[in-house]
Amino acid sequence: MIIQAIDSYLQTRPRDDRPKQCFHPSSLHLSAYELYHHYLEGDADRQFDSRILRIFGNGHDVHRRLQGYLSDIGILKREEVQLENTDYEIRGHADGIIDINGASGVLEIKSMNSNQFYSAYEPKADHLIQVNVYMFCLDIPRACLLYECKDNQELKEFYVKQDMSVLTPILEKIKFVQECLRNEAEPER
Repeated sequence: MIIQAIDSYLQTRPRDDRPKQCFHPSSLHLSAYELYHHYLEGDADRQFDSRILRIFGNGHDVHRRLQGYLSDIGILKREEVQLENTDYEIRGHADGIIDINGASGVLEIKSMNSNQFYSAYEPKADHLIQVNVYMFCLDIPRACLLYECKDNQELKEFYVKQDMSVLTPILEKIKFVQECLRNEAEPER
């Protein structure tokens, strides 16, 4: 009865839909074909089962908790920082701006299961893309990826500098998709 009530609530509550007709940093690891359709259609029509919605909720709670700790100890300077680049039509928000030894850095928080966590000896490729886009849009050349293991709350941190070998192909892919959109020519799969 309780589980059914929670599931019903999750399926019927209003959603915070991300805007269409822009590129979201967390999606830029996708193919040009997927970005083309995501740009046009967004994700408002995507339906997730209740278990997946609970996973999303858990991830949001991890962010709020860790942002709270970092704010309380004075490391987090700003949280949920809006960002936009009009040339590349990028819109989104970074988890925060932190103080890294007296310099500003972008904060990105990720939660993952123990299999992913214990096999992570460096940041995941899609996370590197995401933080490089954040650094580009915010004009901050350094970032910290903070990973939390969902199973036991163990933490890992990876500090990265903006890497043009990661960023340049992403910006080129965006320009290609923008051209496809102007010409109404769907990219190949």
